Amino acid sequence: MTFQMKGLLGMAAAMGTAILVASSGYAQVATTLEQAEMAGLSPQLRAEVEARMKQGRQTVYEILTTTLLNRIKAKHLGSEIVALDFNRGIVVVRTPGGRLRTSRFDTTTLELKS
Repeated sequence: MTFQMKGLLGMAAAMGTAILVASSGYAQVATTLEQAEMAGLSPQLRAEVEARMKQGRQTVYEILTTTLLNRIKAKHLGSEIVALDFNRGIVVVRTPGGRLRTSRFDTTTLELKS
């Protein structure tokens, strides 16, 4: 990597850190897209997301992703998540034995169906 590339990467990392630090103290406000995502959630999950957004650390997408990934990991212990399709409600995991397994989840509640 050239010296110029390293400098640019370092500058980008510093700017990203500065943005994260500067925005960490403020509550997140849902964008139009995030409001649309929340409209498709169950009332209970929407309330959970809104409560976590008030903490000001994550976006709607990040909260939904974290919630879903935690639920997948709890159901498929020791598995590795290989693919995830939020829109279709499908996740593919690799079991500790190396087999691929497909599961479905409800996109309004993020509850795993299989």
